[in-house]
Amino acid sequence: MEINVKGKTYSIRWEFLVAPCLLLFLIGILFLSNFSSVRRCWISFSNDDTFAEESSPLPIKTTDSPAKEIIESEKTQVKAQIGKADEDIKQVFDESAKVNINKASMEELMALPYIGEVKAKAIIDYRNTNGPFKSIEELDNIKGIGAKTLEKLRPLVTV
Repeated sequence: MEINVKGKTYSIRWEFLVAPCLLLFLIGILFLSNFSSVRRCWISFSNDDTFAEESSPLPIKTTDSPAKEIIESEKTQVKAQIGKADEDIKQVFDESAKVNINKASMEELMALPYIGEVKAKAIIDYRNTNGPFKSIEELDNIKGIGAKTLEKLRPLVTV
């Protein structure tokens, strides 16, 4: 293919013209489709009322739309599933005996939720260094176990 520019003739292979045209065509199709999947994902994350209040200095007008109702119902379903998972964990451990942190082996400690190999080893090292635990609250002295984890472990362990 030959192209004339300001009196000069250039010979260009047809592949060098077709590839950019196809890319422009693809970009045009994406813009015409309004990135529907990306937009749907963006709406579900950006429609959080607490996030909008904290980060946006401009007032945001919220409307009752079907999309907002769907998002709210999905949020409540996810929260219910999380709560159900926590209840299932507690129920499994309620059926079995509580783990005695003064006598438990590494495997028994690792069987607890939120406790992996590193935290189990830290519990055993703390127990060997400082003697047996006097209360469950002493777990807070172990690196990696904070107040939230301690509250989740409280119904599952004993001294």
